[in-house]
Amino acid sequence: MSYKTILFEKENHIAKISLNIPESRNALNSDMRAELVEALRRIAEDHSVRVVVLTGSGKAFCSGGDLRGMEKLTAISSRVRIKKAQGLIKTIFELEKPVIGAINGPAVGAGISLALACDILIASEKAKFAFSFTRIGATPDLGAYYFSASRVGVARAKELMFTGDIIDAREAERIGLINRVVPHEKLEEEVFSLATRLVNGPSQAYAMIKAALNRWPANLESFLEIESTMQAVAFSSKDFGEGRRAFLEKRRPIFHGE
Repeated sequence: MSYKTILFEKENHIAKISLNIPESRNALNSDMRAELVEALRRIAEDHSVRVVVLTGSGKAFCSGGDLRGMEKLTAISSRVRIKKAQGLIKTIFELEKPVIGAINGPAVGAGISLALACDILIASEKAKFAFSFTRIGATPDLGAYYFSASRVGVARAKELMFTGDIIDAREAERIGLINRVVPHEKLEEEVFSLATRLVNGPSQAYAMIKAALNRWPANLESFLEIESTMQAVAFSSKDFGEGRRAFLEKRRPIFHGE
């Protein structure tokens, strides 16, 4: 099957999915979400695939959600939109195969959420990370609360989300947000070395390990419900409207807490 927004490759029991809209730095639009879900469901049914690698084409992993498609969102339409997008995160989370995130460049906003949904994160030294939602008057979504707190703790997650600061790959490794950072030119080599090692391991055991650890420390469904409500409110706020316009106009937003 051919895709418009992603690249799909399969070799030696490893499926590689690359986000592929480099002109938008792989912004996560509705078409990409749908194609990712379709590809992952296809992988779930393909017993020849034992490991999945998720990465980005070009210089970025994923620049976040596609703000151009969010102009007239209401609280109700926002909630419907978020619920659909959450399906992608749940598909990765519930896939009974290891998913390695090969973070080749910036992963911000929805992009960092997508990265964190992977089981293991290996990042290029050129990667950067940011929970940039507050910069446009929005709140984190797509599992960001659940995955960030489980990786770095609640206090650190609050700091990262409140500030929206960009951190580099070394800092992300230091605080435990990612598993490890490698030289940019060695990213693919390191990722596929691990993927090959896992391919040669007990896939059923991996599936059970993933299922067991996914139940700690809290229920993902609870966080998804909370974030969909919060994001629906955020998307209908004046601050989000201002943040979105400022982003598209390449200027600093002026928020008024409305």
